Amino acid sequence: MPPRKASSSQSNSLPLPVDILSLVFSILQATDRHSLTTCCRVSHSFFDIAGPILYRHISVSPNNLLDSRKGFSPDKFTSNGKEKSNTRKKKLLKTAEVVIMDDHHASWCGNKSFKYPKLDTLVLFLCVNGLGPVLHSNDILEKQCSLVKCLNPRKLVLQNCTLNNIQGEMLGIPYKIFQTVEQITYITGLSQVKPNSSWGGLPKENKLKKIVWIFDPSLPTMRWKPGEIGIFGRENRDSTLDFMALMPLSGFLRNLNDLNPIPPVYIVNSGWLDHKYQLKEGIIQQGYRRGMHLNQNTKQWEQDTDPEDIQKEQADEQKSLQIFNSITFLTMKEYLNNHDWKGEINSAIAKLWLA
Repeated sequence: MPPRKASSSQSNSLPLPVDILSLVFSILQATDRHSLTTCCRVSHSFFDIAGPILYRHISVSPNNLLDSRKGFSPDKFTSNGKEKSNTRKKKLLKTAEVVIMDDHHASWCGNKSFKYPKLDTLVLFLCVNGLGPVLHSNDILEKQCSLVKCLNPRKLVLQNCTLNNIQGEMLGIPYKIFQTVEQITYITGLSQVKPNSSWGGLPKENKLKKIVWIFDPSLPTMRWKPGEIGIFGRENRDSTLDFMALMPLSGFLRNLNDLNPIPPVYIVNSGWLDHKYQLKEGIIQQGYRRGMHLNQNTKQWEQDTDPEDIQKEQADEQKSLQIFNSITFLTMKEYLNNHDWKGEINSAIAKLWLA
């Protein structure tokens, strides 16, 4: 008896090599997201593999052209009061490992929230104004961003920080997030705005394992320098990079005395600050010391203060000096080769630094 012919529905088809495609799509995700997006449109099978990889990195922005949530409302209920079901977009958003959020007005986020179960790195692009770097731009209300309040990332990346205004509290950013993250990366790029000089500290109760400060001039051929435009653009500020300019960073680092244990600190790319002054790592480090001990020799309190207070103050100064001596200075290339820089440096720019 001749073998029965297989119907068209029973025709053999080779299964997709999921492991290989996942590896290829992961590489595209880091190097060519446009091509990865094209792969999502090839077939349903390709989409099932490429879609979650594409949505590992998402953007949350008031600009619809940049917002990965376009076409999806994070509201829990519909206009009829009925709870929304899991849509395909919602499932994809929940695969996000890196969430990049732009600065926005406090009214834009409202009371909306959305959790990302696989979130590892939260990147906040801050707006620099006279108050310093803030998440809620053009707003003076001390309202915590509801979109950030519900998140629990391992690493927090703060883009557009400034050298002369470093705060543990920034408008829009919930203070509790500084208590729960394991790593904070401050990235200060080239900015025209130079806000008022100020610095604060981090919460004593925290889970910090690493603090990174990156001077990012965008391109390896450029030198970093501070802004020159003062608050509301009313005055020009001195852009000289001397130890006085480093005082806020010195004060911020000195406040790490309050943390127990003190996490390791890495300062990246300090040798590329400003070609006019040729500030290399050793000079920068000396600037930190001088900034920390500014006018130490002219203090008058030593003549009329209780000896116990003097002893305590001297012990604090010694501990501060130990912190500055233990700072690890790295070139950008050293950092990219040996540390996790996910969410911190654009992969295309990283290639230029590593070349």
